Amino acid sequence: MADENARRLPVKIVIPQEGDVFSRPGGGSGRKVFGEVDRGVRQNLLTQISEVRSHFAGALQTQSLPAVARVVLKEDSLAKSHRPRRLFSEDTCPVIGSQAFGQLFVSVDAQGLSRLENRIDTGTTRDIEADISTVSRIEPYTAENALGTLGAIGIKSYIEKSSTDKLKLKLFCHGDTEADDAVLTAFLALLRELGLEEAEQVAYASHLRVYRLRGVTADVVPRLASFVGTQSLSPFPQFGLFAQYIPTGTPDESTFPPPQPNVNYPVVGVIDSGTDPRNRFLTPWVLDRDEEDVPASDQDNNHGSFVAGLIANGRILNHDDVRFPSAQARVIDVVAMPKVGTPVFEDDLLATIRRVIKKYPNCKVWNLSISKVSDLCTDEAFSDFAIALDDLQESHDVTFVICAGNYSKRPFRSWPAEDLAGADRVSPPADSIHALTVGAVAHADHASTCVKNSEPSPFSRRGPGAAYLPKPEVCHIGGNCDSTGNCRQVGVLSLDGAGNLAEAIGTSFSTPLVSAILANVRAGVTEPISRNLAKALVVQSAALASDPVTAAELPYRGYGVPGELGHSHLCTVAGNSSYSSLELHPHRRTFAKEDFPIPDCFRRPDNKVEGEFLMTLVYDPPREATAGANTAV
Repeated sequence: MADENARRLPVKIVIPQEGDVFSRPGGGSGRKVFGEVDRGVRQNLLTQISEVRSHFAGALQTQSLPAVARVVLKEDSLAKSHRPRRLFSEDTCPVIGSQAFGQLFVSVDAQGLSRLENRIDTGTTRDIEADISTVSRIEPYTAENALGTLGAIGIKSYIEKSSTDKLKLKLFCHGDTEADDAVLTAFLALLRELGLEEAEQVAYASHLRVYRLRGVTADVVPRLASFVGTQSLSPFPQFGLFAQYIPTGTPDESTFPPPQPNVNYPVVGVIDSGTDPRNRFLTPWVLDRDEEDVPASDQDNNHGSFVAGLIANGRILNHDDVRFPSAQARVIDVVAMPKVGTPVFEDDLLATIRRVIKKYPNCKVWNLSISKVSDLCTDEAFSDFAIALDDLQESHDVTFVICAGNYSKRPFRSWPAEDLAGADRVSPPADSIHALTVGAVAHADHASTCVKNSEPSPFSRRGPGAAYLPKPEVCHIGGNCDSTGNCRQVGVLSLDGAGNLAEAIGTSFSTPLVSAILANVRAGVTEPISRNLAKALVVQSAALASDPVTAAELPYRGYGVPGELGHSHLCTVAGNSSYSSLELHPHRRTFAKEDFPIPDCFRRPDNKVEGEFLMTLVYDPPREATAGANTAV
């Protein structure tokens, strides 16, 4: 079969040559000026700077601490080439981050504000006038900004009603060791003054300074939020598992066979609710089990067993339906989620993930079928959790395969999808840039189901992610249901925590099918391939194996359902380990393959080219944890 596929759709490896990479020529027109920069424009900005100075008078004059102002740019000047870098520079008020598109954070101190005022008041060069013309307003970053959508009332209500006494406080990072140390010293002094325990720093990512505060009472919230170094004060996000399971029978070796003794299966790490070590069908597929963070008395193995079963025997469990992948993998079983109804806090979950990735360095694919309990992805910024996962993926050469999340409000969505005003948008950590995010499609229907066969599942959340990045990238079978959520005869089959055959629905269960495929892609070559190339192969195989996806479908389907491993658009796992990759760098470097070799089968008798070409580009965009939605642009 592999030889037949290779003969039918061969792969051409194009090796980059030395002359394909070159420097771009300089030049270009002068800076664009967005409106007249007259005395009135300058004076308006000078007045706003005076208000910033007044708002932060105590910190700037008494404590000599840096503060943060927000610079809002005009809507027509959001391109990075128009950024006011000469106006807000290292010797005035340098840019230290951003939030939504067109909102910059600048570090301010007394001297920097004075220099900024002088530059706005007297600067007459073309560059300074162009910079001034991009600015809509300059304003202090306030306690209200730090408290976000919850506000002081919401935070106080959370403290009074929550079973935990911890809050998440994020400090601004000024990118200057002396300034950051001064802010930290003042912050710790404030905690002592308020009678709070010493803050515990939580490892997220470089340039993210996140602290766990305990024992916070409602009366100190305003002081914490108004501290000059506070970027945000909020509860730690919580993550949970969502599914109902309908037992359908008892497995045997025909419905859940053990691993074949002479097969070297790839491995998927499953960070979930765990499997039952007494399950005689799943246990042979589990290479190792880690339950350090959740004792047996707090476990509910339903969700983790269902996920692991699909990774091991997804197609066989589902009546050998060829629409399910034949890819199989063994499992590293990480018990990270306790009983249903007991969510896990972000800081605790992240600590588990960091620990097990170091514990199992040879595992390169990790399944995360979890979703944030509340809150959705936004245009303005990537979630802190997604930023942390992106750092881990880069530093450990791993890929997280993450579910898009489930929209659970009744009645469920039909197809074509109605506009739910963003209520069905993907939820963190599905906004991770480097992760492979997975949506769900239906594979069966009846008269009462919300959608038909092959349409996006009624519960599958839609993209885009932050910064309008396409999320999910791919989809797979996650089941169907009626308007009340009933999934009998149209769900996905696997094993529940008690070892029964069971039926359920959710993006949690389309995700492990893709995890198994990705693990086979990375393991199925004679030479190691990068996580980017593996991700590119899976995404491109989805685009090739699926019908063309319209712009309206893309936020729900991604680029489609990945093809089967034997197909030649994934031929690197079918014995051909040759591949071509190219490392490019920014700063005026260009790649152009002007003599691209075109196979003869694409040439007409007159030697002109006729055919369809699809290119998939996967790369690591420059990321900055403090850059908000601008991090991946």
